Order: sequence, then structure tokens, then C-alpha cells
Amino acid sequence: MTTEQMGSEMMKCQRCNGLLVRDSIYNLEGQFHLLEVLRCLNCGETVDTTILRARGIEINRSGKKELQFASGHVN
Repeated sequence: MTTEQMGSEMMKCQRCNGLLVRDSIYNLEGQFHLLEVLRCLNCGETVDTTILRARGIEINRSGKKELQFASGHVN
């Protein structure tokens, strides 16, 4: 999943409700590896697909957010 799929609908920061925009960061260990993320314009929170999965949020193919519960049930 890319941030294009993550950002296909307007997304708000979970920390401050600010606007999340697409951004790219480079690997800090000296390797040339580009990581696409969402970054909040207000507080600077950085979110990628791994963070969203850990928080229990999945983005379906249409771009809508779905909350994943521990049981695997989707609402």
C-alpha cells in the first residue's frame, strides 16, 4: 500500500486533528531507501502503513478507513 492509497480521502491526525499530507523520508542508516508517509501539518506526526496497522486502522481499496478489532472483526 502506498501513501497515494492511504491519502485518497482527506485524513486527519489522530493526535491533533490536523491535516495529514503525503511526504517522503529517506533511510537514516545511509542506505538509499525512500519511505512514503503521511505527515501532519500542525504537529509533525508521521504515519506510515505499519503505524496504521499497529493502531488497528486499515485502509481499504476504495480509500476508506476501517477499524480492525483484535478479533479480526471489521466495522
